[in-house]
Amino acid sequence: MSDQFAREVDEDLRSEFLKQIWDRFGIFIIATAVIIVAATAGYRGWSYFKEEAAQTAGDAYMEALQLAEDGEDAEAMKSLQGIADSKHAGYAALARFRIATELADKGDVEGAVAEFDRIADTTKSKELKSLAELRAGLLLVDDGTLEEVQSRLAVLANPNSAWRHSAREYIALAAYRAGDLETATTTLDLILEDPESLQSVRSRAQILKTLIEGGNAG
Repeated sequence: MSDQFAREVDEDLRSEFLKQIWDRFGIFIIATAVIIVAATAGYRGWSYFKEEAAQTAGDAYMEALQLAEDGEDAEAMKSLQGIADSKHAGYAALARFRIATELADKGDVEGAVAEFDRIADTTKSKELKSLAELRAGLLLVDDGTLEEVQSRLAVLANPNSAWRHSAREYIALAAYRAGDLETATTTLDLILEDPESLQSVRSRAQILKTLIEGGNAG
């Protein structure tokens, strides 16, 4: 009997304690629960919104590429510009890359370089920034000065850069075109002496160096 009574008293005490807790903090418990539910719903809603936005931007990008394939250049550029101005960073950068490429193909090097510069200045991706700088540097090999190419690609050409192989090749080409054979040869040697240089880059560097040496010999 005493054990049963003790259990009943214990249950009553616990019930009374919980009632007191609820009376004092019930509103906070409810508020916390509401916040948790709202936060969960908000996160799911935001995730859904981002997925939808990405899907929409992706569809628009593919449609723009198709317009370009169909020869609808004006419409394609208009569509790409709309994507480039959107808040979807990934597809905005892709659109700007395509715009820059289209401008370069039409001979508007200045406009293309400006687009690549805009990508480099606005993207949060180090890879896209480096690629944009590299593409701008390549355009200036033919249409800029050696100093412009060097200033743009100096960082990418440093020994710790993963982009150094192409950056060095473009600097060497710009130097060769400018008649600065000493800079061209020095840069080509950096490529040839780098054990990690890509075979394709190494082969082109060797050919260009042979041309320079042949010209000097003549």
